[in-house]
Amino acid sequence: MDIGSLTSTVKAVVVGQLALASDDPAVDVAGESILAALGPALTQMGTALAEQAAAEVGAQLTDHAIDVVLRDGEPYLVVRSTDETVTISHDDLGARITVRLPEDLKGDLESAASDTGDSVNTFVVRAIAGKTKARSRRSRTTFKGTIET
Repeated sequence: MDIGSLTSTVKAVVVGQLALASDDPAVDVAGESILAALGPALTQMGTALAEQAAAEVGAQLTDHAIDVVLRDGEPYLVVRSTDETVTISHDDLGARITVRLPEDLKGDLESAASDTGDSVNTFVVRAIAGKTKARSRRSRTTFKGTIET
């Protein structure tokens, strides 16, 4: 992400608004002071948006880990495959659930299960287990690295 260009755009818009508001040099000086003070907050906001984007992408790609890393002060999203195989215990498969679904989705499920060499039941149980584990991993937010100001 290029937070620098986004910050510059915000600053340019504010300067433009200030120019429309008044021809008073004191207003211009005050506006520039406010913009200088807002610089770090705008940078922090950009980083927070990157973290939110990582969380959104991670919620949709449950078999991947999304990290926000800083390179030269700019946040970047790094997508890694977790390659985490979900194993299920066949010892305790006593719970049952009935699910109603469209015929075409049932066909897609059967096809996907066949592609992986699993029964439909095993395929569905693994998918549910993977989603559940991914959800518990997403419930905590962590940050690793160094922040330089």
